[in-house]
Amino acid sequence: MTDHETPHTSAADADKRQATGEQHEQLEETHRKIANKDVLITPDGQEIDLGITGTMQLDPPGRPSNPNRLASVKYALAGLLYVLRHEQGIQWATLVTLIVLVLGVWLHISVLSWALLTLALGGVWVTECLNTAIEAAIDLGTSDPHPLAKIGKDVASTAALVSTIVFVVIMLLILLPRVLDRLTG
Repeated sequence: MTDHETPHTSAADADKRQATGEQHEQLEETHRKIANKDVLITPDGQEIDLGITGTMQLDPPGRPSNPNRLASVKYALAGLLYVLRHEQGIQWATLVTLIVLVLGVWLHISVLSWALLTLALGGVWVTECLNTAIEAAIDLGTSDPHPLAKIGKDVASTAALVSTIVFVVIMLLILLPRVLDRLTG
């Protein structure tokens, strides 16, 4: 021991070195796992298995399950009423749905045509609802502008746009020839 060192300082330094060594080992282990891409390390240090069964093993605290199916229907109806009142895309989808129903009945379209139109319209409704849910979740998560928030919102909107384009193509393929035949013949 030198003149400047005390027994207390040496023990504290040794503890620091040991703690730093343990932290270094933990950090190396974390990097190894991340490099192997078998776990995700959360900011609080929780390891989440990225394997195929990893998600089903999660049981986040505070996330209640809802065994009551009637309550689930109530929540679904509440969501439907929300999008009908607040979302312009759903309001347009409602109008188009009514027009397609009237045209389909007037034109006596086949069961297959009804099925295709129903699937296409359902796709529009589902993607518009998911777009709204994704935007709400992003807005809840951050009020500050963030590039990832923009990407999430833009891609969700793209899904809604793509489903609308697919619906329009299917609608035109099924209904336009029949409307033209009805009007000209």
